[in-house]
Amino acid sequence: MSVKRGLWLFLITLGVSACFDPPEYPLQPQIEFESIVFKEYGSGFDSEPDSLILKISFQDGDGDLGLDPSELGCVSDNICFNNKYYFIKQDGTPVTYHDKRTNPNFSGLPDFVKPYNCINWEVRTLSSGGPVDTLYFEINPDHYNIEVDFLVKNPTNGTFEEFDWTKEFNYPNCGISFDGRFPILFKDRPGSPLEGTIKYGMGSLGFKALFSIKTLKLRVLIKDRALNQSNVIETPEFTFQ
Repeated sequence: MSVKRGLWLFLITLGVSACFDPPEYPLQPQIEFESIVFKEYGSGFDSEPDSLILKISFQDGDGDLGLDPSELGCVSDNICFNNKYYFIKQDGTPVTYHDKRTNPNFSGLPDFVKPYNCINWEVRTLSSGGPVDTLYFEINPDHYNIEVDFLVKNPTNGTFEEFDWTKEFNYPNCGISFDGRFPILFKDRPGSPLEGTIKYGMGSLGFKALFSIKTLKLRVLIKDRALNQSNVIETPEFTFQ
C-alpha cells in the first residue's frame, strides 16, 4: 500500500524581556506535552491527508533551537546536518551493492533485495528511468531536530511496541519517518534563554487504514543546534476513531 505522508509546522515562541532578569534554564532543552488533536478530512487518495497535530512546550537555556531547511553541511567536526553519509573506497569511488557481493571487506553490509531496503541502499537512476548503481549509505541521526515515534498498544498484555515507518512500505515509499525539523526560533538574541510552544503537524492518508481502532501514543524528543537532547516525553493514549 502506498501512503501519502507529509509534515508541517506551526510555531509560537515567547522571548525573554530585557526589562527583567532572564530565567535560568539548563542548556539541555526541556519539553512537556500540551495536547494532541486528530483532524479527519475524508477518504480516498484524492482527498486531503488526515492530520495529527502535536503541541509541546519547551524551555532552553541558550535558545539555540531550530534548523533551516537549507542547512545540510557541517558546522564543526562533530556536528553535521546532512541527511545521509555515503561511504567511499580507497580509489575514491562510492561503496555499491556490487562491492558487498564481490568484496569480502563489505560482505557484512545489510542485504539489499526486493522490496528494496531504503534504509541503507539508494538506487541511482538515469533520467530515462534505467538504474545506474546502488550506493550504500547510513542515515545521519542529527539531520532532524524533532523525533516522533509511533507506539502501538498490544491489547493482550498492554505493552507498547514502536511502529517502524521506515520498514513498513515497499520501495520507493519505504524509508520515511515522521521525524522532522522546526525552524530557528530566536535569531535576534542568540544565547538568550527561550521558552514557548511548538505545534508539529503530521499528515497521512493512511492513519486510519493502518491503525483502525488500535490504541497508540507518541514518544517525542527535540535537539538543539549543539545536539543536546531534551527529555523524552510520551503522549496520552489515543485512537484514530
